[in-house]
Amino acid sequence: MKQFIQHLQIKHKLIIIIMSTVIFTLLLVTSALVIGERYTTRQSMADKLLTVSKIIADRSTAALSFDDQTVAIEVLTALDHEPSVILGCIYDDSRSLFAMHTRPPVHAYKSEPPQPASASTTLFASCPSAPQQDGYRFWEKNFELYQSIMLEGELIGIVYIRATLDRLNERLMQFILLVMSMISFAGVVAYFLASKQQAIISRPILDLANFARKISIKADYTERLPPGPNDEIGTLNRSFNDMLEQIHKRQLARDIAEQALSEREQDLVVTLNSIGDAVIVTNINGQITRMNPVAEQLTGWSFEDAREQSLKTVFPIVDASTGKPIDNPVEKVISTGETVFLSNHTTLIAKDGSQLQIADSAAPIRNRENNILGLILVFNDVTEQYHLREAAAKSERNLQSIMDNSPAAIHVIDAQGYFTFINQQFENLFHLRHEEVAGKRLSDILPLSIAQEIQNNDATVLSTEQSLETEEVFHQSDGMHTYASTRFPLFNEDNDVYAVCSITTDITEKRQQEEQLRRSQKMDALGKLTGGIAHDYNNLLGIIMGYAEVLNDRLEHNPGLRKYVLDIERAARRGSKLTQKLLSFTRHKSSDANILDINCLLLEQKLMLEKTLTARISLVFDLSNELWPVWLDSGDLEDAIINISINASHAISSNGQLTFRTHNEHLNSMDAQLQHLPAGDYVLLSITDNGKGMNEKTREQIFDPFFSTKGEQGTGLGLSQVYGFVKRSGGEIKVHSEAGKGSRFALYFPRSHEPDINTQTETNIRKSDLRGSETLLVVDDEPTLVELAEEILSAQGYRVLCAHNGEQALTLLKKNHVDLMLSDVIMPIMDGYQLADQVQKRYPHIKIQMTSGFADDRHNLMPDNTLHQNLLYKPYASNTLLVHVRSLLDTPLTKTAQSGETLNPLNRDRKIKTEPLTVAPRLNTESSSENRLAGRTILIMDDEADVRDLFELALTKLGCNTILTSNSDETIAHYQRALHNRTPVDAVILDLSVPGSIGGAEVAAKIRALHAEAIIIVSSGDSTGSEMAHFQDYGFDGALEKTFNRKKIQQLLERILK
Repeated sequence: MKQFIQHLQIKHKLIIIIMSTVIFTLLLVTSALVIGERYTTRQSMADKLLTVSKIIADRSTAALSFDDQTVAIEVLTALDHEPSVILGCIYDDSRSLFAMHTRPPVHAYKSEPPQPASASTTLFASCPSAPQQDGYRFWEKNFELYQSIMLEGELIGIVYIRATLDRLNERLMQFILLVMSMISFAGVVAYFLASKQQAIISRPILDLANFARKISIKADYTERLPPGPNDEIGTLNRSFNDMLEQIHKRQLARDIAEQALSEREQDLVVTLNSIGDAVIVTNINGQITRMNPVAEQLTGWSFEDAREQSLKTVFPIVDASTGKPIDNPVEKVISTGETVFLSNHTTLIAKDGSQLQIADSAAPIRNRENNILGLILVFNDVTEQYHLREAAAKSERNLQSIMDNSPAAIHVIDAQGYFTFINQQFENLFHLRHEEVAGKRLSDILPLSIAQEIQNNDATVLSTEQSLETEEVFHQSDGMHTYASTRFPLFNEDNDVYAVCSITTDITEKRQQEEQLRRSQKMDALGKLTGGIAHDYNNLLGIIMGYAEVLNDRLEHNPGLRKYVLDIERAARRGSKLTQKLLSFTRHKSSDANILDINCLLLEQKLMLEKTLTARISLVFDLSNELWPVWLDSGDLEDAIINISINASHAISSNGQLTFRTHNEHLNSMDAQLQHLPAGDYVLLSITDNGKGMNEKTREQIFDPFFSTKGEQGTGLGLSQVYGFVKRSGGEIKVHSEAGKGSRFALYFPRSHEPDINTQTETNIRKSDLRGSETLLVVDDEPTLVELAEEILSAQGYRVLCAHNGEQALTLLKKNHVDLMLSDVIMPIMDGYQLADQVQKRYPHIKIQMTSGFADDRHNLMPDNTLHQNLLYKPYASNTLLVHVRSLLDTPLTKTAQSGETLNPLNRDRKIKTEPLTVAPRLNTESSSENRLAGRTILIMDDEADVRDLFELALTKLGCNTILTSNSDETIAHYQRALHNRTPVDAVILDLSVPGSIGGAEVAAKIRALHAEAIIIVSSGDSTGSEMAHFQDYGFDGALEKTFNRKKIQQLLERILK
């Protein structure tokens, strides 16, 4: 319709506009009149019938009151005076049909028996089965109304009236026909007037259009229109004449310019065809306008075929690394107005499908007003140079990766003594970056004496042109280090030496092992010497002690002399102990070793250590549950603990802390080799103080016999005996100490698998001492554990109360006297520590033992940490439970000196000076910053086996597990398998371009479809590509250039996986 109107003459358009306006206005008025009439007639009908219904309701009250249906029907006959009413119904107060009236009338009564179906019954059934609320409605062609029948304010029935709308609709239709007749007449008059008046406007416009058509056909711009009247039409005529004048002048100028342009075009074609590089020119829309023969040859397109084609079609380029299309330079040049240089990894795909590596640039073409008219693209074939450059870059990457992943420190110094290269291990070893070393001499980064020594060695290599092996010793931040270096000359193409390469290995540990071997041999020799002396000395002591016992028996009635004999015997026994210490230097001493629990020994020695070390030394015990047994001489271990503890107390100037820790440790072959032990299971006992520590010189001599830092106060034999005892026991002792930072002695003892023949007897003895009659409260949300604890404790004579949560426990405490509460830590609503806090406040006499299946951090919120330190871990043996309970019950309550307030023995108070047993939380030694990547699984996809090997070497040294693949199918299959086995991959490293397979970006998309949260890193040898420079835009979590080293991989993974 719109297109039809657009093609009409202007006079017809004017007529249509006028007619449509008139008709639309009349239709609006007519619609308003019809709607108003319809509403008025319907409302009038409703009001009238509502009045009738109220009259009928009033008249039918008597009939309903006396249950007279005949009267009710007579009342309904009054509806016959309303022609539109077709049905009237009356319902009683039970909402049942009472009477009805129709045209013709049909009467029915409730008391009549059922009749066969007839016209009357059909009409009777037309009444609604149940009346509705008061009101009326119009539906379809009917009107219906409900009116309540009220008597003295009570509902006794309902009137229903139904009327037809036929008469109402007929009247409305007559009104509509009348209005439509009037509209038709008005339309005819409007059309006649519009046809006459439109000519005033349309005729001048038609004259102008005919003149313009004439000018267009003849192209004669010298003719002119008459000026016309002084209105808009006259202005249009004059403007059209001015336009003709301008066109005429411009046509003359264009003819002159076209002649000059034709001459310049010929010169440009000759120049363009003479250029040795390929040249393509486009307009501002990227359509090709020029092309020289070299461009035709490289693209495979002739200029005739390429003319007006899009540059994207004739010049398709992709990234050589990824195979992905590269953005066409047209948009960038047009938008920025700057020259664009494409990367060195650009591949042109010719029309026949062949591929060429090209170097190209695109620049804008500007006119004199500096407006951009298009662009010129210049490129050339660099395929051969590209392959040579890629091969060299790959070789350089491989060499760099090999050097950086080498465990040896490698550096190159030129003939003038300046650094030209260092590898990653050199940076790690000396804490220097390549940027800090490049162009500097040895004397700029090393002490002068060491630098001079190394420079002399380099000078020897330069002068002799032979390799040289040397050792250097110098101090670093963590102590003295010994390095073995191999130096060799580097020759240029003229066979002249231009630099010295040095490969340096840290052999400090090897030298320490040799020193340890020498020390061990020295101890063996000393043991043999002292063993011989002690042997003879023991013979003499045996004689003395034997006769002393004889004299003691015979001088029973001579107390004076017997006192001297006892002194002799006491002195002999002291001498015997001294020989035992001398014999401890030999590893062939006959030992009294047996199965030993180090935890039990430490707890037995606690009181003695407290008295020996005095109150200024606080003892902390961090003892592992389920500690493995060992085969040791308990006396030797006691002596070792006392010796180390006394030395620690001397190293602590005022108040300090001494910590005893035990735990099981399995040493694999690598870890065992570092500890100089066979692989296997070991029990580690560590003793740590916060004293003044030791320097390196002292630390190297502490196990030497007769070495002492205490002058005349020490014998120098204490730690030598410890060393001999540990070695004799098949273990190892390690010392970690720094001046001002304390010392830590780590004693490794092999686990014993021998059966303990004394266990049953000792257990029976302990159980016989673990009985009691006290009242205990067991609190645990696990009913089975409550029953178990009740069974164990009741069997030993205890009275046991049980609760399954904190609220039950507090209720029982209100009604019963309880001596000890055994509570689980993890419980709903109120946990064990919250319950313990309430019990300590309300019942301070009750002792508390906490138990838990694991240690969490909720005890950190408690003001007192003792409950956690004495925690009983599940699952526990019955004897362990009984020992904890009996020990706690036997511990006397403490009273403060100031107020006499009774305190829980496990609830430390600041007023108590004596420190109780402290069990510190376990330390997680595997969460150090050096081992944050340990155990991570990394999936690597790269088509080059050398690169995969380098990745595996670097990641293995970082403690990671690796999965190596060479193509996309393997990669996706491995990732799916990992998800299926619920052993997820922590990170995926994808090569950006894999020949014969989809690239890294496509693989990343498939992995994301499997696992949206996957961590994916892109890897490429070219860091300038868009996927590497803007890896976030391509959905990668990081980018890794293939000139990587272990440190770069570690930094990237730690940042992404933190």
